[in-house]
Amino acid sequence: MYGFKLPDDFLIGTANSAFQSEGALDRDGRSPSVMDYYAEKYAGQTPPNRKEPITKDIPDRGCFFYDNYEDYIEDMAKTGQNTFRLSIAWSRVIPTGFGEVNPKGLEFYGKVIDKLLEKGIKPMVDLNHWDLPQCLVELGGYANEDFPKWFEDFAKVCFEAFGDRVPYWSTVNESSVQCGGGYMNGTFPPFKKDRKNGQLACLRLMLGHYRVVRLFRSMNLPGKIGAVNHFMVIYPGSLDPKDALAAQIRQERQFEWWAGPMLEGKYPETILENCPEILADMPDNFREILAENFVPMDFIGCNYYYARYSRWDENSVLKSTSAEDFFAQPEGFRHAPYYPGLFDLLMYMKKKHGDIEIMITENGLGIMYDGDKEKEINDEIRCEYIREHLRMIARAIDAGVNVTGYYYWNDADSYEELVGYDYRFGLTFVDEQGNRTWKKSRYYFSDICKTHMIY
Repeated sequence: MYGFKLPDDFLIGTANSAFQSEGALDRDGRSPSVMDYYAEKYAGQTPPNRKEPITKDIPDRGCFFYDNYEDYIEDMAKTGQNTFRLSIAWSRVIPTGFGEVNPKGLEFYGKVIDKLLEKGIKPMVDLNHWDLPQCLVELGGYANEDFPKWFEDFAKVCFEAFGDRVPYWSTVNESSVQCGGGYMNGTFPPFKKDRKNGQLACLRLMLGHYRVVRLFRSMNLPGKIGAVNHFMVIYPGSLDPKDALAAQIRQERQFEWWAGPMLEGKYPETILENCPEILADMPDNFREILAENFVPMDFIGCNYYYARYSRWDENSVLKSTSAEDFFAQPEGFRHAPYYPGLFDLLMYMKKKHGDIEIMITENGLGIMYDGDKEKEINDEIRCEYIREHLRMIARAIDAGVNVTGYYYWNDADSYEELVGYDYRFGLTFVDEQGNRTWKKSRYYFSDICKTHMIY
């Protein structure tokens, strides 16, 4: 028989985040998050340390999920998906960052979760998807020594409210972006560039992760808890062993620097041994701190969009060149897709981390919207994108990798990072008034969700 088969119990669905989908930024008690604060502050400008300007758009509407979540969930049910990944906006639940809880925030997420369950859709909930409350950022954010306690207290509110109904939790989404980019490299909100303080922020973020996982265990909740990390597959730029080491260092910095502490309680020694400037920036006793606080998690989420290459560079802090695309990026694409990279990612995870449960928590094709709705809706290229990546997952499962889920990013056209509404990833087309139209890719994805067959 032609085609590839996913397991019958495989989780397959879509994803979106609170900041990018909800809109209603200043309603029902929500306070600003770091993302909408800086999106508005630098609208149309290029912040310090960032190469490209921020869009003039502000994320004030998302895809209107806050007002239309019931319609969106009805569409998910019609699609046949059995899961949906969403996030809880900290600033909607605890607008002051810590302290008083906003009942309207809890009420909203309770209704969303109940509606998903009513339709037979299992929620996977991110506690921190980039949108730390701005009021906490002004107190130092992740670098503040109290961050782990703030995070634990927020998680406790969510666990007490929804822990009996949510089968999958993620502590943090893409630490490499929001902490590495936000506090070390200065390329992401809050645009801080300080390697030494940034490493401290990263360590305290990890301690917050540990505290939340330990809290989850102590409450004897019925679900599973993990974390989501961005995985960029990086290949050597040549057959030179030095280039192979460069690619390893660059990939470990981008992924293992976060996954290693979460899965093994330690940072990758390859980097610490080969990159003395990074070792010099590390907080005192960091190895002992990780070892003393480490608690394992149940699964890891991997976000995969693209693959790149790197070469050895003795003069670089990471002893490697910046990762670059090794083939031309199609015009109008947000990222250059490379389908076999997902198979290589999964085989790497099997070799490096054994049988840890893996979910592909994000994978999606963003295309610049030129105003032609019909062209965007008839998105055959997005169908191909979904088909080829899911084939790679099916191959990896056959090879013995413990992949249990796939979430297409994203469910509907919404606000993309800091580039606004121009790049569209969704399976549903959404216009400025919130009107929704299924794309060809959603019909195709629906066939896969209902049959678990990939043709």
